[in-house]
Amino acid sequence: MLLATLLIDYPILRNALSHAPGVTATWEQSDLTADGDHRMLVWIDGDDDERAAFEAGLEADPTVTASLQTAAFDDRWLYQLELTPEGTEASVYPTVIEEGGVLQEASVTHEGWFFRVAFPSDEALERFHGFFLERGFEVDVRKLRDTRESAGGGDARSQFGLTSRQREALVAAVEVGYLDIPRSCTLAELGERLGISQNAASERFRRGVETLVENTVYDDRSP
Repeated sequence: MLLATLLIDYPILRNALSHAPGVTATWEQSDLTADGDHRMLVWIDGDDDERAAFEAGLEADPTVTASLQTAAFDDRWLYQLELTPEGTEASVYPTVIEEGGVLQEASVTHEGWFFRVAFPSDEALERFHGFFLERGFEVDVRKLRDTRESAGGGDARSQFGLTSRQREALVAAVEVGYLDIPRSCTLAELGERLGISQNAASERFRRGVETLVENTVYDDRSP
């Protein structure tokens, strides 16, 4: 799969959120009805004043209608929204479905949408990207990660983007005690375990850690 992380100047809910700039809306689910209507569940995070401002903004938002609050948990509220014809025209969700994509995460503030999507091929990703460009929406591609096996017979990528050698180095570091406090293994001994030099072990370990952090806990929403 190709994993893409993007920030997009995408119009759905942007007007509503301009009334509540402290609110983040997190996509939960989309459904296409037999009549072609697009319904969407979103979580709203904020206090009572921010929620009230968001609801007031919904009244003026041309992309959504028929909002319904369906659940509330502390400072989180789940809303069911129906897209207007304008919102449906702007919606990328049907394209994701048609291309066999998996929408892993989507959230929006008054500044724009954050998407993390998995696609089965380069062509599917290109068509997804082209959907926005054709409509004049600004797209900032933050990260692309290919988890498929490389065509040249190189290392397969794990679900975290690690090569098999990077994964081997990280696992060995744990097994031999390189990450213990205090350490019970030196970098030279780690290299010996891996059958490589100390410098090569250091580089492989550091690159593995960097890749793991970038693809797990690193917040790529930031500029």
